[in-house]
Amino acid sequence: MKFGRNVVSAGALASIASTENRFPRSKKDQTMVHILDALSRLENKFDNLAMTSGSSPDGSTPSRRTASQRTASATSSSMSTMKASQSGIPPQGSEYPGHFKQPYQHLTVPHKVMLWPGIYIHLLNSGIPAASDLQYVLQEGTHWFIQREMAKHPDPLPSRLGLPCFAINAGPHEHGRAANVAFPTLTIQQIQEFSDAYFNTFNVLYPILNQETFMNVIVTPLLREGYGDGDAGSVLALMVFALGKVAVEGVLHRPVSVVNGQLSGFRGGTINEPPGLELFNEARRRHGFVMTQCSLENVQINLLQATYYEATARHLDFWRSTVAASMACQVLVRCQPIDWSSAEGDLIKRAYWTCVLSEDLYHLDLDLPQTGIHTMDDEVPMPYFHQAQEQEEGHQSGGNSISGNSTVGAGANEERSHFQYHFLAIIALRRHIARIHNVIHESERAMQSEPLWQGSGSLEKEPDGSTTGTHAHQKLATSTVQAASESFDDYGGPPVAVIREMVRQLDSWRALLPRPLQWSDNDKFDFPATDPMTRRPNEPLFSVDQGPIPIGHQYNLDVVTAQLRTRFYYARFMTYRPFVYKALHFPELMTPDDCNCCALAIKSVCLWPLAMAPPKNKKRLVPHMFAWTQSFMGILLILRMTTANDCLSRIVDEAHVVGRQEIESTMDIMLDWMRDVKQVDGIAEWSWGILEPLYGLQPEQ
Repeated sequence: MKFGRNVVSAGALASIASTENRFPRSKKDQTMVHILDALSRLENKFDNLAMTSGSSPDGSTPSRRTASQRTASATSSSMSTMKASQSGIPPQGSEYPGHFKQPYQHLTVPHKVMLWPGIYIHLLNSGIPAASDLQYVLQEGTHWFIQREMAKHPDPLPSRLGLPCFAINAGPHEHGRAANVAFPTLTIQQIQEFSDAYFNTFNVLYPILNQETFMNVIVTPLLREGYGDGDAGSVLALMVFALGKVAVEGVLHRPVSVVNGQLSGFRGGTINEPPGLELFNEARRRHGFVMTQCSLENVQINLLQATYYEATARHLDFWRSTVAASMACQVLVRCQPIDWSSAEGDLIKRAYWTCVLSEDLYHLDLDLPQTGIHTMDDEVPMPYFHQAQEQEEGHQSGGNSISGNSTVGAGANEERSHFQYHFLAIIALRRHIARIHNVIHESERAMQSEPLWQGSGSLEKEPDGSTTGTHAHQKLATSTVQAASESFDDYGGPPVAVIREMVRQLDSWRALLPRPLQWSDNDKFDFPATDPMTRRPNEPLFSVDQGPIPIGHQYNLDVVTAQLRTRFYYARFMTYRPFVYKALHFPELMTPDDCNCCALAIKSVCLWPLAMAPPKNKKRLVPHMFAWTQSFMGILLILRMTTANDCLSRIVDEAHVVGRQEIESTMDIMLDWMRDVKQVDGIAEWSWGILEPLYGLQPEQ
């Protein structure tokens, strides 16, 4: 059984890194093809893992209740047992809210933590007023959290801001039509500054544009002909300029607030009027004329719009923009012939995988529906970053890039050439994370949901008759649902064999990363070893606090490094998390190995680089803030239980895997994050009503 033919792993990245300078250009494509083909055979040992408990001998799955019903029943029975054991009185149905006996709507993995029976009871017994809202969470599920976000931002971003303009091509033949305009306050110097800032920050994280093409093909004609209403290039450029201004002011300008002496990590503009809003408004005024096109430019525009919305913490606007990008991208890939080896084909591949990465996060952490773009993983190859490599080769041979007048210097490109490895590494890590969710946490639910875009539904056949792609992944998920659930009626413990295999593969992913991306647990705060011939700086890249002066690293080094490392530790935590559940609810069943895995789960959430400085001080540049905020809430509840729960407290003190100081420092930085983000995030604002009294914090002045 195979999941897909085009998944790039860390091993592929290492192979690319080691072979890149040994082959002439004509052989590189052949090498990439061979690498991808080999990966489809070498990397799927897990896919053949025999985890078939819960399936019948013929491979079919017996009838079963839904995941929500199982979890609700487990919650009810576990809480009844715990309550009865504490009071010595047999559990009675009238002792508990009636909704515990009813299936609640689906909850995402981060939100489920607050409804774990042990944590739920602790919150109720703490007398926290906001804990009374948990009854609505039980009744409505994730929808209740989405309502908090909708209430936080009832109105769109202000539209009154804009740029003064004048017509530049008005004439008799233009009568009755809108003329192209120029913006006198948008100077050439600003255009260059904002473009450089965008490509050195946001485009490093998600490289959907090529700077040379952007400057030569899009910006140069705009300077000559002006910005038009029906011109996709005009919208694209204005989106880039708006994000460039966010990148500049989001690091260097004043924080939007100071609370209890703490400077906010949101810098530039105000909460309601973020940086670059005047440029963004000019872009979205013109977006309506091109928004229904299913072109590469339209996919890029929607992704840029989504990026701006997320930089301003408009999470639902981010989701809607990403949906538009994903739907347009699906039409583009399915309905138009594409030469994947061309420069445009490579940009389509980058846009596609950016859509997939964004969808995964908002689906897993906010339970917003998918468009089905992930079902095309087998059809879209990995990006190869043709132009970046051609520029580097041109520099090595003493020539220019293919256009003959590269806007980006070869030396600058060489310095930041590792961004493509980061992007490919994140794509490979995504596969591990999706596997963890499907097999351990969300397997049955994946079978119940239908994408917004329905594919043909056919199964691709391999020569040996096995199925591939998403359908095969769902088949494996179905076969493991009984064994792998985190909480179900007849508790059988975490699926240890599966967890060990996923931990092994996750560690292999990290070990096989290209050298510029590698790190170990002992140096996770250090600068990456980008150049093996030079020593790393003595000071760490990440620390709990780096003072009031903002630090801006070239090519977004801190944020892109923090994203990769933190996603790894997130994946490790999600893999070990079932042992935390077991420790909280079945302490008498904990074995020494279970205790060690539980301690590793807690160790995995400690001191995440993304929650530390410098990234925490420039939150507008942090991708997918909402996903981290959801995770922090669940983690803070678990960390609080390391002192309130006897079993967890004993594991921390006796396993000697994680120290109390690490836990306390992690609490501090995650609480600081939640305190800051609640200004702009509706779910974080409600969560703070739980966390502030739970941790005994002083009310804000």
